[in-house]
Amino acid sequence: MDEAQCLAYIKENPISKQPEAKRREAELQNVASELTIQSEVSTSGKQTELINPVKPSTQKRTGEKTKKEALEQYRQTFLQVPKIDDRKPVFVSCHTRDRLDEIVRRLGGRKMSVSGLIENLALHHLELYGEDIELWRKL
Repeated sequence: MDEAQCLAYIKENPISKQPEAKRREAELQNVASELTIQSEVSTSGKQTELINPVKPSTQKRTGEKTKKEALEQYRQTFLQVPKIDDRKPVFVSCHTRDRLDEIVRRLGGRKMSVSGLIENLALHHLELYGEDIELWRKL
């Protein structure tokens, strides 16, 4: 399923009408589609640490201060340079790699890399869905 099909599916199936598992899958797809290259990035206003992750808000932000706060929260969550001791290769499509690289170059610091962004995204995902994954593993 490509990105356009994912977006069409999400529009046809509002999150409020889906079972919990499908709702979360749709949210993940929505988050992935929101990682487009923009100068402004919207995230939930309360997301500051991986320990207390909050799902992204679908509301549009209008205030300049709110946009800057959201960008700073996004940077704190996903654009901090991680320390990766034991590296392993991960493969993504060229298109995805280019989009992530553009985000890192525009929004990240000097030492930030696509590998670091992917590490942070994966850690955030595992923190957010870790308990559910353990339950699903036991099914």
